[in-house]
Amino acid sequence: MSGIKALRTPTPASYAMVGSLVLIWGTTFLLVKFALEEASPTLVASARVLIGGAALIPFAMLTGRKIPRGRGRWIGGVAIGVFALAVPMSLLAWAQQVVPSGITGVYMAVIPLFVLPLAHVFSPGETMTTRKLVGFLIGFAGVLVLMGWDALTAMESANGLAQFACIGAALSYAVGSIMTRRTPETDPIALSALGFAIGGLLILPFAIGAWPEEPLSIRTWTIFLAIGVVSTGLAMILRVTIITTVGSVFMSGVGYLVPITAMAAGVVFGGETPEWSDLAACALILSGLAVASR
Repeated sequence: MSGIKALRTPTPASYAMVGSLVLIWGTTFLLVKFALEEASPTLVASARVLIGGAALIPFAMLTGRKIPRGRGRWIGGVAIGVFALAVPMSLLAWAQQVVPSGITGVYMAVIPLFVLPLAHVFSPGETMTTRKLVGFLIGFAGVLVLMGWDALTAMESANGLAQFACIGAALSYAVGSIMTRRTPETDPIALSALGFAIGGLLILPFAIGAWPEEPLSIRTWTIFLAIGVVSTGLAMILRVTIITTVGSVFMSGVGYLVPITAMAAGVVFGGETPEWSDLAACALILSGLAVASR
């Protein structure tokens, strides 16, 4: 695809954006857990996309951003709307009915593992090496430990399906990252707004169908605003900016700290108690990432 701009050397601003994403995403899973106490998974996922779009799209218009033009940019917008918004957020909200918030965060560390082989094939300048392959295999072993023998031998069970949904969400995010990286140079806020418009159109019918008969509490609406405006809208701007300037592999560095932040938030504020196998799995996945990106 022509028009792909060269990657830049990471700057202090790049690291600041990554740190912000770690804090935002690391606490989002716990907020989703609280929202699911009253709202359905479909409604929670829809709120993230629709409220995030309701905040970002007007901001893009008021700041003079124009709708991205060209086939390549629209493909990038579709990638964001489908693979970074509608699909993964729906899968994660559904999975979190069973999977603890901290463990869901650990699964997000799998995103950079999926990015490695995809970037080798589709992203210029991000070639797979022997070291990256070894890191991928170590991390994949951690994924198997995280899932556990019960889920692997009973895929049709609620636990097995929920954990596979987490893996599906991670793969969706990885595909979205690569497709965003291949988008011709454009304003990241305009591109994000286009993605939210597409994702919102896709998920709106499901939101209407999932609307509850009883009014939602102020607490749930507050959570919706937080995960919509901050965790989804602002985070998408940061994500697209990082990917389009310094690359999807650098973006994968978020995967190191999001699992730790998510598990800590789950323990401190959510009353969750991870098992030793979960901690071992997290260590394996992060070790794989360390080897791959050393």
